[in-house]
Amino acid sequence: MENTVSEPEAAPESDVRFPIVLRGYDRRQVDEYVRVAEKRVDRHEKARRVAERRLAKAQVPAPRAPEPDGAAGLGKRIEKILQVAKTEAAEIKEQARKESEVLLAAAEKTVADAENAAAETGRAAQRDAQLVISRAEEEAAAIRATHRAVLDQLGRIVDAVEELRDRFGGEAGADAESPAEPATADSVPSPA
Repeated sequence: MENTVSEPEAAPESDVRFPIVLRGYDRRQVDEYVRVAEKRVDRHEKARRVAERRLAKAQVPAPRAPEPDGAAGLGKRIEKILQVAKTEAAEIKEQARKESEVLLAAAEKTVADAENAAAETGRAAQRDAQLVISRAEEEAAAIRATHRAVLDQLGRIVDAVEELRDRFGGEAGADAESPAEPATADSVPSPA
């Protein structure tokens, strides 16, 4: 008789084969297999119980925080609301500060631009006024020069007329009326 089951964990239950004997299976071999299987079941049952005890110990419920009563919970909620309000107020204040800095910078730039434009306009007006004055002085000087030239020419004409009169005046007749004296360069007023 051959014993195929020698160790408790030798083969899984589905691979166990019993040799066929004259009237069925070998009874000793079947008994041995059943005994080994029962030991295996007992071992697994013990391991399961140990695991369940360990699991039960590991699953101790965490202590629950007591529910806040109305007054105590209200204080905490108000504190949270105030904290949120302070945070939002700080954010709004910071945003307003940034916006005011931007607006102030823009206003300062506008003022600086206006001052620069006013200064440039003043300088341009001063240049234009100086140019007008300079042109007026040049024109006045040209008019004075032209006036002097005309007066000089008139003086030469008067001198020529007097010379002609002196030359031809005695020949035309002493009884003739002498024409009115023409204006001389000395008698014509000069512009100041």
